[in-house]
Amino acid sequence: MKIKLNGEERVFDKELSLNELVQAELNSDEPKGVAVALNYKIIPKQNWSETVLKENDEIEIVHAVQGG
Repeated sequence: MKIKLNGEERVFDKELSLNELVQAELNSDEPKGVAVALNYKIIPKQNWSETVLKENDEIEIVHAVQGG
């Protein structure tokens, strides 16, 4: 399956949920301070596990940071 993650093409050999992708990319079981957009639409965190990625989906993972 081919997707675009943060503007970069990626290929996976199995179907993934949005939650599995985020956990793998951030090396964390419980990512905090993260927002995810799937095909330009923000997906609420409670829906990540049930959201299955499809061929050519575009995903943006954004981290909240403190600063001024």
